[in-house]
Amino acid sequence: MRTILHVDLNNFYASVECLYRPEIRDKPVIVCGDAESRHGIVLAKNQIAKQAGIKTGEVIWEAKLKCPGLVQVSADFKKYLRFSRMARAIYADYTDQIESFGIDEAWIDVTGSLKLFESGPNIANIIRQRFKTEIGLTASSGVCRGIIFRRTSPSWYIGVRPMMILESCP
Repeated sequence: MRTILHVDLNNFYASVECLYRPEIRDKPVIVCGDAESRHGIVLAKNQIAKQAGIKTGEVIWEAKLKCPGLVQVSADFKKYLRFSRMARAIYADYTDQIESFGIDEAWIDVTGSLKLFESGPNIANIIRQRFKTEIGLTASSGVCRGIIFRRTSPSWYIGVRPMMILESCP
């Protein structure tokens, strides 16, 4: 039986921007495409903006109506790629079987590391803690014992046993 982790960096673009701009950390933040190029949508948001009802894919003007104090930041994909590579380097400490699923999440097969690190949930916790301390980001993680379940929709989190869902680090 295999042990597969799904790791997703939380609010990735917005979290990276808040690392670079501490003055916006306690404000509702959206990362947007270029409105001038007709890409004026919300690409990502922080937790504060999410609580205000902002949705990914929403047009910027609608988001601003919902949340007048919204801080809008232009996307900086070079910066996000740098953080994605740092996350991948952490994954590589536990396995060479890494399947990226977008810039901010990955499926990693940690079966070969179980003897060293005891269990999938333990490896997931170590990885999430390293993200927090080494790159300043939080992550959510799911653990599944079978490759077939990881290929389904996000509903693999529900009703599949044995597995465990781990939320973001405090």
